[in-house]
Amino acid sequence: MSIAIDLKKIFAEMDEDFIARQKIWGESRRVALAAKMIELAPDRRKMGEWAYYEKIFAVAGGKSWYREICGLNAEGVERVIEENAAKVIKARNANIEKKLIKAGVTDVVDSDYARTSDGFHGFFTVNTNTGRKVVTINTILAGGYNIQCLHQRTLVKVK
Repeated sequence: MSIAIDLKKIFAEMDEDFIARQKIWGESRRVALAAKMIELAPDRRKMGEWAYYEKIFAVAGGKSWYREICGLNAEGVERVIEENAAKVIKARNANIEKKLIKAGVTDVVDSDYARTSDGFHGFFTVNTNTGRKVVTINTILAGGYNIQCLHQRTLVKVK
């Protein structure tokens, strides 16, 4: 079996949960954004465009998410979220697969992994071109003020 197929199987349940949570987040941002725009509309000129958009972007989850969801209905936001989540999942799996191929992993001997509050933590004993090694895959929550929304970051170590 290929590494890509193994990764899809291992992460399947977590990915479904991730997409469902992202849809809830997207819909809550759409509703909150519409409410905030109505709330700020009377004072928009007084507060100035910069201050107005700073508050709007904060509610939307950042400038990029504002651009993605502003003006969309619930179905549109769900579609955008699904597309975005699919890209995140594909990039994560490609990143892990690339590191495992680079390490010369030929097959997985043993695995122990679990879903956690911040995603996934796993330990895999693998055979490589240079002998047996241990692969650790962890997800952490990452993000920061005014940079990007909170997201999962995947860390892969081969020892």
